[in-house]
Amino acid sequence: MSHKMAKSRAQWGNALTRAAVLSVLIAAPAAYAPPSSAQPAVAVYPATGGPPWRTLPEAATFPFKDLRKELANKTTGTFTVTSVGDMFWKMPVSKRMSPQLRELMQKADTTVGNLEGGAGWDPDSSGNALAELGVDLLAPGEFDGGWEGFQTSVEAMGKHGIKIAGAGANLDASRRPQFHETAQGRIALVSACPADNLCGPRATPARPGVNPLGMTIWNVVTAEQFNQLSGIQASILARRGEPPAVAFSADPPPLPAGRLMFMGQRYMIGDKPGGLHYEPDPIDEQSQVLAIRNAKELSDFVIFHMHDHLNPSTFQQYSHSNYPADYLRPFIHKLIDNGLDMYVGTGVHTIQGIEIYKGRPIFYNQGNLGVDLLRGLNSQVSPEGMTATELGERRTNWVWQADNTVAYMANTTYKDGRLTEVRIYPVDIGLGSRPWSREQIPMTPSPAMARTILEQLQKFSEPYGTKIAIENNIGIIRVPPEETAEIGGDLVIPGRRMNGPAR
Repeated sequence: MSHKMAKSRAQWGNALTRAAVLSVLIAAPAAYAPPSSAQPAVAVYPATGGPPWRTLPEAATFPFKDLRKELANKTTGTFTVTSVGDMFWKMPVSKRMSPQLRELMQKADTTVGNLEGGAGWDPDSSGNALAELGVDLLAPGEFDGGWEGFQTSVEAMGKHGIKIAGAGANLDASRRPQFHETAQGRIALVSACPADNLCGPRATPARPGVNPLGMTIWNVVTAEQFNQLSGIQASILARRGEPPAVAFSADPPPLPAGRLMFMGQRYMIGDKPGGLHYEPDPIDEQSQVLAIRNAKELSDFVIFHMHDHLNPSTFQQYSHSNYPADYLRPFIHKLIDNGLDMYVGTGVHTIQGIEIYKGRPIFYNQGNLGVDLLRGLNSQVSPEGMTATELGERRTNWVWQADNTVAYMANTTYKDGRLTEVRIYPVDIGLGSRPWSREQIPMTPSPAMARTILEQLQKFSEPYGTKIAIENNIGIIRVPPEETAEIGGDLVIPGRRMNGPAR
């Protein structure tokens, strides 16, 4: 039977079915009595307020499904993920990478990273190169090139089945997961951008952009310094009645004790000055929680990524911090309690520590697999007489430091849904030590450099109690299967009161 004939028969079948249903409804409306339940009746077909009816079961007695089953890692057999950090490449590098690192990406069941800088100078070549590397899921970098640039990246990657999560035509689209199918299960990626406009414009219901996690930022000062600031503010406000003032400034906003808004900055009391305290926007935070939990209910394994530029202090230059901002750890723990299986962090251009929480790995920041800010393609005549690349040398020096040239790939292994091992492969991208044409190419470092990177990672992971063994120039975290804790049983969800029997 031809496609057109099959479609025609289906249309006639549907029409006859609708006619039969309508004849029954029209013939017997008077004989129908709606149920005498106190529960609200919900109309099904036809949607005009008429019969037939169904009642909404009471939440208190409804047998909701057990979320412990839904939110578990449901992959089967042996499943591997290779995660990497920022991939900012203007030209393909896949053929010149160290074979060890290339194969690590190619052979994993799922490979995930961040598409920093967009699809490069030749999007089709970039898509081909990332497909050669086995990349499956990507975060959107900094929404480079705006909506048009993002669409170009989506098109170039989509030709090879590579999906990009974390940005879209509107807020809903930006928060949706992207999926990758494997033999062991369906894998989902959700990506977000903490603080507005640090990695692209905030998506709204009517405007394209990135999945936002808004932040309120507080400068930490000592109690003595706080009292001095409060006194300065009070002395200024006391002058509001002095002539020639005719339109007095308003009172500062009411704040809890120990907090102050002064000269456009927020201050709070802490033990030491110079720290930064971050408070996620409660609506955005709950939106991420729901996005993760829903992604897990649609898939077997969920990865969350953020391109996080936030510093933990004001006295540390951006891009040189090896410890995350104070909000991040409790936030990621909350996501894991709602079904997250792995966090992959990028954004600060340095490596940060690794934590294993309830048997789920948290890679706070994996560093730069490429950070090609320097090289330019089009040189213009100028008084400096320099090429586009030469002009970029001084401007990008801030990210051409020793701690910006190193990174790590993580190869994570699961067996029947339980984490068993994380293998950490150090990476050197050669900033400042190689010719410009050979920078940005991920290479296996010398044994001495590899050990230095791994020892640094050991130190950065100490606050989380993570033990990293160094063997044959790679790091290994071995995780007993029993460390994978059950989650979901203690969640408080107002609409799912588990008074009735679970199923």
